[in-house]
Amino acid sequence: MLTLSNAPIKRKMILIGMLTSCVALLFTCGAFVVYEQHSSRNDLVKQNLDTATLVGYNNTAALTFNDKDSATASLRALKNETAITAAAIYDRDGKLFAVYRGIDPTGAVKLPSVEHDTQRFDDAGLSLFSDIVLDGETIGTVYIRHDLSETRATQRHYVTIAAWVMLVALLINWLISARLYRIISGPISQLSAVMGIVTADKNYSVRAVKHSADELGELIDGFNEMLQQIQQRESALNEAHGELEKRVAERTHELANSLSLLNATIESSGDGIIARQFNGKTICHNSRYQRLWNVPDAVMRDSHNINTRIEWISTQGKDSQHYLAQVEYRMAHPETDGFDVIELRDGRTIERYIRPQIVDGRQVGVVINFRDITARKQAERELEDIHKRLVETSRQAGMAEVATGVLHNVGNVLNSVNVSANLVTESIKGSKVAGLAKVAALLQEHRHDLSEFISHDAKGKHLPPYLVQLCEHLQTEQHLAVKELDTLRSNIDHIKQIVSMQQSFAKVSGVKELVNVIDLLEDTLRMNSGALQRHGVTIIRQFDSVPLINTEKHKILQILVNLVRNAKYACSESGRGDKCMTLCVTSNDTHIQIAAIDNGIGIAPENLTRIFSHGFTTRKDGHGFGLHSGALTARELGGSLQAHSAGVGHGATFILELPLDTTEEPKCLPA
Repeated sequence: MLTLSNAPIKRKMILIGMLTSCVALLFTCGAFVVYEQHSSRNDLVKQNLDTATLVGYNNTAALTFNDKDSATASLRALKNETAITAAAIYDRDGKLFAVYRGIDPTGAVKLPSVEHDTQRFDDAGLSLFSDIVLDGETIGTVYIRHDLSETRATQRHYVTIAAWVMLVALLINWLISARLYRIISGPISQLSAVMGIVTADKNYSVRAVKHSADELGELIDGFNEMLQQIQQRESALNEAHGELEKRVAERTHELANSLSLLNATIESSGDGIIARQFNGKTICHNSRYQRLWNVPDAVMRDSHNINTRIEWISTQGKDSQHYLAQVEYRMAHPETDGFDVIELRDGRTIERYIRPQIVDGRQVGVVINFRDITARKQAERELEDIHKRLVETSRQAGMAEVATGVLHNVGNVLNSVNVSANLVTESIKGSKVAGLAKVAALLQEHRHDLSEFISHDAKGKHLPPYLVQLCEHLQTEQHLAVKELDTLRSNIDHIKQIVSMQQSFAKVSGVKELVNVIDLLEDTLRMNSGALQRHGVTIIRQFDSVPLINTEKHKILQILVNLVRNAKYACSESGRGDKCMTLCVTSNDTHIQIAAIDNGIGIAPENLTRIFSHGFTTRKDGHGFGLHSGALTARELGGSLQAHSAGVGHGATFILELPLDTTEEPKCLPA
């Protein structure tokens, strides 16, 4: 198989063609022989069956009348059939009736027992039994023994003919293949020869000749195209090689310049830089390193002897040199990146940075930077002092801002106090209590005839209904006065809480309690009810059921009062007849949202980003403290205060978000 695999392609193709033809011929001849054998056997059976039928027909009378001589004479007629070696007739009982022995008249051939309508081939020949039937009744059986010698001779003759046919066909196939396969093997051999030239001489300019437009022609075209591309690439590679050599020379020159620049850069660095290998050899250093540690040139020139430098440095007796001796020792031992700071006795502060030198993945030494940060440390200390002063100044400014917020919030509540006080004053001025004095004087005047006066006098008759009306009026006045006084007391209490709350801004946390934000909103509306009525603002409540939250009550109230007052002013300044403010309370898993929505003058887009800034306001008499203080307070409580508006004339929405903290603070028990 190895010999065939290494043989020329022409020989392979001829052998393959001849092997294919040989297999085809063998299959064809084999099929022919098998068919001929099967056909000859069928013909032989049919021929002997016809003979047996004829013998049986001729001997029906002999069997009927038991005429054995006639039957024997009839069988002798088979002597012309040389292939029939024996024949016999059996009666209806299977007994031998007549016998014919062709080539063995002595009787050496043993006749078989009778069988019915049977044909059987064996090694010697064919044994055939055929029943003799008369009027539907079997009266006997004919037996014929046929020899196969002649048939087998014929078959051997056919095989010989087939063998000669195969030999002649193979010879013709070889002659034709030797001629025709040159069409295929010739171009391939030529292609192989061209490839040998290219391989041996590296000559990519040669080309194979194309002889046809079939697959071999396409192969030769592809091979030639490949040679052309290789030739082009070789030319380009040669040009690139020349260009590379030129660039290498240029880069070498540039590298020399870069090394000079690197040395200049290292020398100009403010750090003391030294690079050492673990064997103690100094690769490079700058003059800053020598000046930093006061190392003489003679010691530095001994770059291979680290012990000399350590011995010299240790004898100086100064802490800086002692530290440097430790550094020099550590240079001789592998170390990863490192950083430390040392305070020297001479007042200097030095930073040390260690970087490993890596060559081919292995550390061979270290590069150390020494940086004198004494001036920087002094500047940091001065900066720290300045920062402390700034913090104190900022704290004082914050206190001023808190005071401003207190004034603004107290001013808002004082407006409500003033309104309530005016209402009480007007109510007292317009009181009907003077009429009670007149009634008392009239009764005093008629104290002696009081019953007569009330019963018959015109004035006396009107006195009881007048007293009833006066009583009802005074009760109404008392109710309004008490209501306004309660509001006044609530506002005064709110002022006290604002002051107390603002005073506690600097503390870590205020007093928390479980608060119902809806109740806080209702308190806010009650505190502003008079102003809302005067400005004709309609209040729409949209309150969801929300849980109590643990927060600082008066800080929330301060924010809500500012939001309601701002919404009231926005509605009033809009000049609309349908002034409306909608208050919404909703909640989710983490926060409670309180929204104040008005249809007032709105907010310009450029003011949305500044509306919570300290001192910013769009009202002529505003201070710009309320929203700023409210945003800070909301952030302090863990929430937020946001503003939204579609623009001037489209109203505004302020949303206060508070964390949904439902835990109750533990209460201190009285001592």
